[in-house]
Amino acid sequence: MRQMQRNLKNQLGKISQKLLIVMALIVTTLLALGLLISDKGNSAKQDAHGQTEEGEHAEDEAKNTVHAETEHGEEIALTAKQITEHGIQLALVEVGAVTKSASYPAKVIVNTDRQAHVSPAFSGYVEKVNVELGQRVVKGQALATLMVPDLVDQQANLQIVQANLELARQDYERERQLWSQGISAKQDYQRAYNVYKQAQIQVQASKSRLSAFGAASGSNGRYVLTAPISGIISKKDLVVGENVQLANQLFIIDQLDQLWLEFIAPSADLSAIGLNQQIEFKSLQTGNLFKAQIQSLNTEADLQTGRLQVRAKILSSATELRPNLMVNVQLQQAGSAQALRILKSAIQKVEGKDAVFVASEHDQKIEFKAQPVVLGQISGNAEWVEVQSGLTQGQQYAAQGSFLLKSELEKGEASHEH
Repeated sequence: MRQMQRNLKNQLGKISQKLLIVMALIVTTLLALGLLISDKGNSAKQDAHGQTEEGEHAEDEAKNTVHAETEHGEEIALTAKQITEHGIQLALVEVGAVTKSASYPAKVIVNTDRQAHVSPAFSGYVEKVNVELGQRVVKGQALATLMVPDLVDQQANLQIVQANLELARQDYERERQLWSQGISAKQDYQRAYNVYKQAQIQVQASKSRLSAFGAASGSNGRYVLTAPISGIISKKDLVVGENVQLANQLFIIDQLDQLWLEFIAPSADLSAIGLNQQIEFKSLQTGNLFKAQIQSLNTEADLQTGRLQVRAKILSSATELRPNLMVNVQLQQAGSAQALRILKSAIQKVEGKDAVFVASEHDQKIEFKAQPVVLGQISGNAEWVEVQSGLTQGQQYAAQGSFLLKSELEKGEASHEH
């Protein structure tokens, strides 16, 4: 019995040792897992902290072109390197000569020296129209065909005189032969000769009449209107079946490669210009500038307005220039004046107003602010512009590259809206 109790105790002891070993292994594994999780958490925190520092560093770098809200309004700060890279050039507001100029409304018109009016040489009715309004035609091209009763009569008369001519020729040949044989008297031969010559004259006169009207002898009463010059059909006043008269103006053909410019201006402003002098005018649609040459000036001013009418020859064949187009003429006035001025290239439209980007130094950077200005006269060479208010002499401003500053300003405003 005692032996069985001892064996039982030994077995229980072995089981207890095994349980302790298993429990020890479980505790060790749990401790190892806890340490591993703790290390990963610390690494993630360190990485997040590092990324935060890098983001802050990048943000600091981006602040080189940041749009700073200051008490003076939004400004754009750039380093000297960025100013050079963007091609921005600075200048000082100065006092200098500005040539005064004035602007007057003007109208592009057709050069009547390069225009053709087409009218019929006969009265008749329209049988066919060959061209459309606005179509380009060449000299000699058929424009329309008319059926002309008078032309029928003249062509019939030509046929009659041609038949008479043939009869007179035969009579003349016969009398000449008889006279040469001594059978006929000389006066009979002379009479036949005179009749033959008169018949020739009548035929020639009839042909000349038809030729003068531009009608062919065998057209059967049809008269073809042709283009006297090459150009554009700017007027077409006929339809098929319509009766037309001699005085009717059926077509107008314009050559648009040479146009005129007409405007009215005070005589005082025209004192500085003369014949053959070049002037500038601007398209109201595109803003493009073109040149024209003074061609004529009225010798007398209008009694009521005191103004003179001026005509100039346009020295451009641009497709945007068309008859009846309204433009503005820029006329330089006599002399020049001293005024506060800036370069025209510095001016930008900001919120619908003229503005100049004024520069100031701050913390080793150049800060640019859009300063509204009131402008005056533009110099005749379009380089300088008078400043009436908004700037003072000696202020530094962006003379070149101001459009880049405007673009940056608009980007900043868009980011603030979001």
